[in-house]
Amino acid sequence: MNRLPTASAEFPQFWVDECREEMTGKVAARCLRFSKILLAVELVLLVSDFIRTRYFGVAGVEALLPWRLAFIAFLGLYAAFARQIPSAYVRAVTFLALGTAFTVWVTGTLLPGLSGDMSVFVIGMFTIAALCPLPGRFCFALYSVAALALIAMLMALHDPRVSFWLSSIVAAWVMAVIVSRTCFRALLAEFTQRKGLERQKERVNELLYNVFPQTIAASLQEGKRSIASHSEVTILFADVVGFTQLAGRLLPSQLVEILETLFGRFDSAAARHGVEKIKTIGDSYMAISGAPVAIDHSVERIAAFALEIVAICNGLGKECGFNLALRVGIHTGPVVAGVIGSSRLCYDLWGDSVNLAQRLEASSEQNVIHVSEPVYHRLRAAFDLQDRGVLDLKDIGPTRTFILRGSRDDAPHPGA
Repeated sequence: MNRLPTASAEFPQFWVDECREEMTGKVAARCLRFSKILLAVELVLLVSDFIRTRYFGVAGVEALLPWRLAFIAFLGLYAAFARQIPSAYVRAVTFLALGTAFTVWVTGTLLPGLSGDMSVFVIGMFTIAALCPLPGRFCFALYSVAALALIAMLMALHDPRVSFWLSSIVAAWVMAVIVSRTCFRALLAEFTQRKGLERQKERVNELLYNVFPQTIAASLQEGKRSIASHSEVTILFADVVGFTQLAGRLLPSQLVEILETLFGRFDSAAARHGVEKIKTIGDSYMAISGAPVAIDHSVERIAAFALEIVAICNGLGKECGFNLALRVGIHTGPVVAGVIGSSRLCYDLWGDSVNLAQRLEASSEQNVIHVSEPVYHRLRAAFDLQDRGVLDLKDIGPTRTFILRGSRDDAPHPGA
C-alpha cells in the first residue's frame, strides 16, 4: 500500500490533501502521455505484423491481431476522450485497470503457445509500478488482481506449465509491489523536501517583512539595495520615562515582558495608522511616515499615532501598577533612507531631520509630545497645539517648538 503520512504538525492535513492531489494529477498526466506513445508504437507494430505475415510468411503473428486491434482501439479512445473525464483519479485508474487487463490478455495468449513469452506482463507491471504509483491501495490491488487473473487464465486454458510459470508470476508481482512503493516513497520524499523548503522560505519572508517595510523587503528579495532621498518624511522618537529605575525593581523576565507587551501594542497602533516602525533600541521606539513610499497625510498619521501610544503606555502602567510614561519627539523634513550593512541588514534614516526629531524627544517631558515648527504648521488646523517657545537644542541651536495636546475633537473647551 502506498500510504501517505498521517496529518501532524510536521506534515499538516492540507499537505496530505495537496500531496494526494498532486500525485494523482501527475499519474493521470503520465497515463495520457503514455497512451499516446503506446498508440504510436502499436500502430508501427501492426504495420510490421502485416508486412511480416504478407511478404515474409511469418507464422503465429495473427494470434496477436485481435489483442493488438483492441489495444489500439482502447489507446485511441483514451487519448481522444480522457480529458473529458473531470476526475484525475478516475482517468488514471481507468487507464491502469484497462491497460493491465490487456497486458494479462496478451500474456495469457502468448504463454500457452510455443514462445512462452512472459515479457509483456513483466514490462507492463514494472512500467505501471514505476510511472504510476498512486497513493492508496489501488496499485497493490491492481498487481494482485493481475497476477491472479493471469494464473486463472492459464488454468482455464489448461496450460500444463501453469506450475512452471507460477513462480515467475509471483516474482513479477513482488517486484512490482517493491518498485511501486520505492517510487512512491521517492515522490513523497521529494514533495516533503519541497514543502519543507517552501515553509522555510515563508518563514524567512515573514521575518523579512516583519523587520523591513514592505517595499524594502520586496526589493531585498530581488537582491536590490538602494539609498534614496525623500523630500518629506515625518519621524517620531519615543522613549519610556524612568525605565532605568524600573529595571532596578523588576526581574529581567518581568521587564522584558512589559517591554514586549508595550511595543507589541505600539506595533498594532502603527499598522492601524499606516505608520512604519523602523527600530527599537532598549526602551526607545522609532517610527516614520512617508517613506520608503510617499503617503498622504504623513504628519497627521504620526500625530494620531503619537497620541495613541501615549495613552497605551499610560494604560499599561495602570494594568501593571507601575508609573509608565513616554517622551515623544516629532519632526518632518527631508531625509536619506536605505538599507545598510553586509551581514545584519538594517533599514535606517539619516539627516538633520532625524537629528532634530531625536533632540525634540530628548528635551520633551513625561507624557509630552514635543513637535517642531514645520509639524505645527501642518497640524494646527486639526490638532490642539501649545507653543513651548524657543529652546536651545543640543547641536542644533535655538529652535521654536510646540506641544501636541490632542485633536480638535479632543481639545478642552474654553473655560473647561
